[in-house]
Amino acid sequence: MNRKKYIRRVVALAAMLIAVSAVSLSAEILLWDNDNYATIYDPEGAGIVGCEYAIEKAFNNLTLSYTTLSYLPTNLSDYDMLFITLGHWCFG
Repeated sequence: MNRKKYIRRVVALAAMLIAVSAVSLSAEILLWDNDNYATIYDPEGAGIVGCEYAIEKAFNNLTLSYTTLSYLPTNLSDYDMLFITLGHWCFG
């Protein structure tokens, strides 16, 4: 197996494990939108969207409860998982 395929499989497995644990444990998820309001074009028809759009769409499709914030709370103990969007450039 070549290296790219191996890395893709490891990443897919990790994502699947995170999703399964989030669903089974009813984890509190924080999505920190730290991409300096970066936007991308959604080729599926949503137009110009924030970089967090795809992650929120995946969470919604999995019926996961999550909170999206544009700032990092000082106390993260309320959350079991933290996802961070950094956009395609991040200067701050």
